[in-house]
Amino acid sequence: MNRKKLRILAASLAAVAVIAGISAYFTSEDTVTNAFVASTLKIQIVENKWVPDPVIVPEKKIDKDPKIKNADTTPAYVFMEVTVPAQRLVIEDASVNSKGISLGTKTAPLFRFVDKDGNYTVQPDTSEQTVNPGWCLMEGYPKIITDSSKAVTGYTYLYAYTGSNQGSIMSVLQPGDLTENALFDKVIFTNAREGQGLEGTTQNINIKAYAIQNDFLESPTSTKAEAADVWKILQE
Repeated sequence: MNRKKLRILAASLAAVAVIAGISAYFTSEDTVTNAFVASTLKIQIVENKWVPDPVIVPEKKIDKDPKIKNADTTPAYVFMEVTVPAQRLVIEDASVNSKGISLGTKTAPLFRFVDKDGNYTVQPDTSEQTVNPGWCLMEGYPKIITDSSKAVTGYTYLYAYTGSNQGSIMSVLQPGDLTENALFDKVIFTNAREGQGLEGTTQNINIKAYAIQNDFLESPTSTKAEAADVWKILQE
């Protein structure tokens, strides 16, 4: 490098030094926006075998197999609520040896649940129901529904999905999954004696499903799995 070039370089450095000395402090800013996609939770009731508006007669078994599908991105605990109509009726025995014999006037659910093995509650005047494995009836259910005259018009059942877990410990339903078993696979219409006003009527079984995320139900680091605890949080 010759002497002329060295001088030019020195002059340039000196100029920078002077400018830095008389100017304000150098400052800098930068902004980063982090986008977080909030999870969503959506469930569906799926009944693959159900055919709408079936014709019902006493002791007829009708395909009805409600499952819950997690149709979104958040793992969840799920519950299923079923309301069955009930009425005070003369009920007939449906057993082979006593078929057609009156069991008297009973307040009975018009439908009983039938599990995947064909089992159901044989006693027609009880509110008890038979369901598939993986479902736990919540304490305090069934709840009795009455009209203004205090007559029983239905029963509501609430079940927690426990899958392969024991007792009332809930199982997580992962995104895209269906509950392993339907709550029940069929329903059977009660063996009511004719001429009691059921002919020509429409009887409805109402089903609702509920879901709540399974994480952080107790604190930012812990959760709940006992069905009663989860249901309480869901209702809050």
